[in-house]
Amino acid sequence: MHGYQLISLIGERTNSQWTPSPGAIYPTLSLLEDEGLITITTDSGRKLATLTEEGAQLVTENETQWSQILDSYAHPQDPQDPHFRGREAMFRLKRAVKATGEADREKIIGILNRAAAEIEEL
Repeated sequence: MHGYQLISLIGERTNSQWTPSPGAIYPTLSLLEDEGLITITTDSGRKLATLTEEGAQLVTENETQWSQILDSYAHPQDPQDPHFRGREAMFRLKRAVKATGEADREKIIGILNRAAAEIEEL
């Protein structure tokens, strides 16, 4: 599957709630290739990603989790859906970071690091 096809497929499977940018897809594909989960070949100047046997096995092993994530996009207004609530929290964070100036970025990094440490302790 070409990168653009993957971007379109993710948009379709998430009811257009999330369409990753090429700047997110291509580095991720490179990482997956480095980990041996996909191979990347060039076809008419486009990168073609194909699951390796190890990648296909990982997809199969995590099929339930993938289904739960996609189901959460199918019911985005369900306030009890933890995936929805988590996404909303991340979107709020992203908007807040964009709205702050450079002077406050170090404070934000400190807050995020403390929050991550607290979450890791759960």
